[in-house]
Amino acid sequence: MRKRKAQRPPRSGNSSRIFRPLPGDVDAAVNRCLEEGSFNFGLYFNKWLRVTEVEAKNEPLIQYNFQVRPVTAGQGAGAQKYQLSEVLENFDRLRGKLSEVLKKRRELIDNACSAFKKLGYSELSFEAELRTALIVGLGNASPVERGFTLHWTMGIPYIPAESVKGVVRLAFLVEKAGEDDGFFKHWADEDGDYLLAVRNLFGCPEGRSQEDRVPSHRGKVVFLDALPLDVPKFTAEITTCHYGDYYAGLRGPAEDQNPNPVPFLAVAPGVRFRFVMLTAQELPQTERKELEKAFKAALQEHGFGAKTALGHGRFSL
Repeated sequence: MRKRKAQRPPRSGNSSRIFRPLPGDVDAAVNRCLEEGSFNFGLYFNKWLRVTEVEAKNEPLIQYNFQVRPVTAGQGAGAQKYQLSEVLENFDRLRGKLSEVLKKRRELIDNACSAFKKLGYSELSFEAELRTALIVGLGNASPVERGFTLHWTMGIPYIPAESVKGVVRLAFLVEKAGEDDGFFKHWADEDGDYLLAVRNLFGCPEGRSQEDRVPSHRGKVVFLDALPLDVPKFTAEITTCHYGDYYAGLRGPAEDQNPNPVPFLAVAPGVRFRFVMLTAQELPQTERKELEKAFKAALQEHGFGAKTALGHGRFSL
């Protein structure tokens, strides 16, 4: 079967045009979904953004204008808007319809917790308020090169379980190193002492040397996805490249180069998330307390997502 080519709008007198790289009937269906507010935002953000075709050295150049500057040339609905603003508006259009979907997803997590409790697990959960903008999945593959982690079926921001586990594990190790200066070396070498420290809570692989002799071990804590209690709002964050010509290898880092503001999506502060962990019955009480301490440090001090060194992704209990 031959693939259908995307139908592009006719070129006007302008030297550029805006369109979605989709077949005409699919593009029409996408437009209807956007107008009705019935679509998956993740699919839209990763697949359905409009592109701009411009003439560059007598050859067409296709690019995504996910920029701070407005898209002023071309045809089609929203051609005069900032594409970033258009993305934010489309998500706001969805927020009301997503509330019921999010409620059902939280019920599924509650059911999972009940099932684990029948197996002897205990629930350890926190509700925390986002204090600074949350950026999850900035390095994900994306047409605009600045991705975001969105739930596959709901299309809303969330913090995956593996990300939660990773930050809590880091906070736990930092606490250990703070109590014992010598632990840094064990941590760096990932030797037997290091593996014994993490094996119960987070699991560990088999020791790499004969001296370690630590068998692989499954952790006694189950981490679940962290979901917002209400559908959050998106905001725009910006990082600015001041030396574009320098990074392109054209000249040195002179101060006369035009700065290039690069926007990306972030979850606006103020929304509350629920974090859930399930601990096995045989986990010692001392390690439960260590886990709880590490989790609070992860929320308040380390942060989740990208750009935590700049203060992003912090929560308050």
